[in-house]
Amino acid sequence: MTNESLSADKRLKVITGRINSVELLAGLAEECCELGQAALKLRRVYDGQNPTPVSEKEAIDRLYEEAADVQLYLKVLYLYQPMIDDICNVKLNRWVSRLSESR
Repeated sequence: MTNESLSADKRLKVITGRINSVELLAGLAEECCELGQAALKLRRVYDGQNPTPVSEKEAIDRLYEEAADVQLYLKVLYLYQPMIDDICNVKLNRWVSRLSESR
């Protein structure tokens, strides 16, 4: 049986069965930092004030890669749940309200 033939939940349980929550939180923090760096690199590409040899495509690909890493850690930690969607909706509404008020 290959890893791909296991359900997503079973694959997540393989990870949580081998790596404790403290180490998973450290990995999440590391990946969040890498996501932040990837976002800043893409900002440099868009801004052009501080040139970088990284192309726009490379910077976007890196941003997606790091976002996927963060999302995976959240799933492994069982933090990626519907309640996060509820929190996001509240924050989205607040953000739109602030933008609407700033006109």
